[in-house]
Amino acid sequence: YIRRQYKRKTGKRLDLDNPKLYNEKIQWLKLNYREPLLNKCVDKYEVREYVRSKVDDAERILIPLIGVYDSVEEIDFKQLPNSFILKLTNGSSFNYICFNKSPREIRKIKSRFKRWINLNYYTLGREWAYKNVKNRILCEELLITSTGNPPDDYKFFCFDGEVKMITVDLESVINGVKSPYRYRNLYDKDWNMIEGFIGYPNKTDHKIPKPEKLKEMIDIAEKLSADFPAVRVDFYYFDSKFYFGELTFYHAS
Repeated sequence: YIRRQYKRKTGKRLDLDNPKLYNEKIQWLKLNYREPLLNKCVDKYEVREYVRSKVDDAERILIPLIGVYDSVEEIDFKQLPNSFILKLTNGSSFNYICFNKSPREIRKIKSRFKRWINLNYYTLGREWAYKNVKNRILCEELLITSTGNPPDDYKFFCFDGEVKMITVDLESVINGVKSPYRYRNLYDKDWNMIEGFIGYPNKTDHKIPKPEKLKEMIDIAEKLSADFPAVRVDFYYFDSKFYFGELTFYHAS
């Protein structure tokens, strides 16, 4: 399945015997790297405990938790704040940002999570870390910048516990709707822009200032990645603060 998927996505034959490209090595890891800790760290609720075990005073970088539920029927929406974010604990991109808790929004949330809760995310890309991980729904405080948008996503690509590259995803959200186009700038640890792209074009005319907390983010990313050969550590950074997002072991599968 992975060989066929790789050929369809890249147009190339997958070499699992002598993988050289990063894309090839991700597929090799799916099939050969069976560390049970991965199952805990892909779970958006369980990973919080892993962060606490690795980072002193971890609560300052964990997004405030509102609740965790086995089904959308368990959620008492009357008890939730007017704005929040809901996430499927096992999977990627199955999130719902609620800016205004209206009856219409609640109906949409219930409809989506009734479908999503039955998803077997492992089957989509055969990413072993997600296999047999229970689906739950996580509710967190919604992070909003001073401009009224969700913060930019800073991704730290780590190998054997060392940050080798940082990407910043740039997109805007207007009235709760994401921009149809996204940019992704690439940087080294010293915040020099790397000429290249991963999935989305870079935006060379958009100079992102070196984050005030860059060194601290690098230090924490390297602590969180030290147990693994390769992992992407994500942070949300805004207003000179940053919060842990997730650990991703197979970037874009």
